[in-house]
Amino acid sequence: MISQPSHPFFQVSNLTFRFDCDQDPVLKNITFEINENENLLVLGPSGSGKSTLAYCLNNLYPSSVDGIMKGYISYRGRALSSFEPGEVNRKIGLVMQDPDSQFCMLTAEEEVAFVLENIQFPRLKMVERIDYVLDLVDMLPLKHRLIHTLSGGQKQKLAIACALAMEPELLILDEPTANLDPASGFELVQTLKKLKNTHSFSVLVIEHNLDNWLDIVDRCIILNSEGELFFNGPPNICFADFAKELASEGIWLPRTIDAGIKLREAGLLKNSSLPMTINEIIENSKDIRRTIEFLSTNVRKQMVNPSPSIFEVEDISYSKDNQLIIQDISLSLNAGEFIAIAGANGSGKTTFSKCLAGLIPSRGEIKLYGHSLEDWHEEQKWRRLGYVFQNPEHQFITDSVIEEINYSLQAKEKGSQVYKSKEILKTLRMAKQVFSHPFSLSQGQKRRLSVAVMLVNGQEVLIMDEPTFGQDAITSREIIDFAVKAVPETGSIIMITHDMDLIDRYADKVLVLEKGKMIFYEPPGKLWNQTEILARANLRLPFLRELEMHVEGRYAVK
Repeated sequence: MISQPSHPFFQVSNLTFRFDCDQDPVLKNITFEINENENLLVLGPSGSGKSTLAYCLNNLYPSSVDGIMKGYISYRGRALSSFEPGEVNRKIGLVMQDPDSQFCMLTAEEEVAFVLENIQFPRLKMVERIDYVLDLVDMLPLKHRLIHTLSGGQKQKLAIACALAMEPELLILDEPTANLDPASGFELVQTLKKLKNTHSFSVLVIEHNLDNWLDIVDRCIILNSEGELFFNGPPNICFADFAKELASEGIWLPRTIDAGIKLREAGLLKNSSLPMTINEIIENSKDIRRTIEFLSTNVRKQMVNPSPSIFEVEDISYSKDNQLIIQDISLSLNAGEFIAIAGANGSGKTTFSKCLAGLIPSRGEIKLYGHSLEDWHEEQKWRRLGYVFQNPEHQFITDSVIEEINYSLQAKEKGSQVYKSKEILKTLRMAKQVFSHPFSLSQGQKRRLSVAVMLVNGQEVLIMDEPTFGQDAITSREIIDFAVKAVPETGSIIMITHDMDLIDRYADKVLVLEKGKMIFYEPPGKLWNQTEILARANLRLPFLRELEMHVEGRYAVK
């Protein structure tokens, strides 16, 4: 912890919020305070109301939606509702989970300038300020880039830069690292840590990648699945005393604590004390080799026997505005294989995946079951090939959740549509949202629905762009397990992800991109030993491999 909290300047009393008077409240009787210069971590399962809470604190809700709010929120003793529209936003910065929803201008530079103009920042100092905040998030080289050409992670960095430009007293970050590559996520936390050494401001972060945040967090606020306040207190008490309850709610735990719970339950620790660091796991293990072997049991066994090739890519390249974005990539995908695509933000992962699905034109050749993708009739192609977009809203075409599932099912199964649709939604814990409009769902629920509509027909080749983005721990596992079961044994999965633990557990091979070039395509076990490639691609080691390296007396990639 680096902050030294003082007296409260922000108070929330008995906050209850619902989107419709006929619906159950999203938030129920939430009460807490925020102290000056304090760092708060908000945790909760998907759909627990975390983003709704953030929007209420920024005064976006209820004024910008059809919602009903009860209770009281005050900023420096003044009711938040008494501020003029936009007035409080100068002091309370918000970075939304979907950065696209808060951009107004064409270029990165213009977007930051627009923010500064709104707070009447001196024009003579504006260029210096723009360059300063863009440099903080490693976006200065892209200041003149059109925003719509940026990757998801680069947009996330730009949104953070815009918030920092205002020098807010309270900075609210909603899943700020979800779109960032592993190294950029780590660097963001370090940047905030440095800023807080010279600037006094409070941070409220909603996050599921917890490991990077633990050493700067003063307090944890936990919401349960009903939108109620479950815990409000120091992180060491939160994770030491309530770890099992949090895990049962689907809330992500720091990786060391998650491993420690499993080891303690298996009787592999010397005492009942829960280890908080990797070194404590090593020191508290009865037999470290048995510990590593035990933690490795959940890693999916990679394919050994060769299978027939079902998807072939030969010399694929893609250019836009005279810029070569994807450069001469070739690979072969065998039946039953699970391929992960990783790389730094802006390395071309999403663009490459769209090339694979034939969503954008490219040079080279792509073959599905031996036939060029261009020769397939569209309807026949999409019965065999599924694509889950990075932005789930790009897939929705109906007015309710159940209609989205039914629409995907209608081409194959008409008789049992309703039954199967409800079973799928039950599996993904969305039974309560059957008649909700897709655009009214939380980001996590939107992602689950976008995955579900592509899995219902059992396509042989499934391409997924960040399918676990914004999901709680339980749902993330359910989505991947559901995908593995839904795709036939003769089919294959291609998945873009920044989650190195997920790659370590599921992938047969990892394709690593750097500036549109393939620099690695081997099993993940070989990648973890390639320190140069990990560094070039902004990747970090998965937990189990980091533990192994500590045991061997080596250091994890920084």
